[in-house]
Amino acid sequence: MTGAPSQFKTPTQKMIYERLEAEGIDYTRIESDPGVSMDDCLNIDKAFGIDTVKTILLTNRQKNRFWLYVTHARKPFITKEFGASLGIPRVSFADEELMMQILGTRHGAATPFGLLRDEAAEVNFVMDRDVAAREKIVITDGDPCGFIAIRNADLFKLTGRTPVLIENPAEIVPAEL
Repeated sequence: MTGAPSQFKTPTQKMIYERLEAEGIDYTRIESDPGVSMDDCLNIDKAFGIDTVKTILLTNRQKNRFWLYVTHARKPFITKEFGASLGIPRVSFADEELMMQILGTRHGAATPFGLLRDEAAEVNFVMDRDVAAREKIVITDGDPCGFIAIRNADLFKLTGRTPVLIENPAEIVPAEL
């Protein structure tokens, strides 16, 4: 589909589509069953012909610094390697309360579009180099049932952010069919 859903499930989702429309950015979208796990996303991958990505909100121990990390959906995430890549101490996953506060999304719906929110102004945007090199990526629209395929260049333009690029040396784990 193209165009916004007829009803929005969250204020963040509404903001995302309003900004896409205002900027005239092309995208395609689908609605599906929740795509919380990467195996849940297999049909989404097939529908778009593009692998979905994994978006993770991370925080330090004090919960006063944050990183939004976009990585290959089928590469394991290792906090020690992530921290070493950026020269920062170990990080942990932000809890759902922090995700709602900062990105306006719950677990399973983290999205780089959350960087559009004022509350995310201090969040560091980090992306795997191989994901950034793709022409298009598939990300949630702020709801675990909504997915958008968008050009990386348009995503960066819309958010006004260029991510810090890192290498994730992990091997891709095959999908379980």
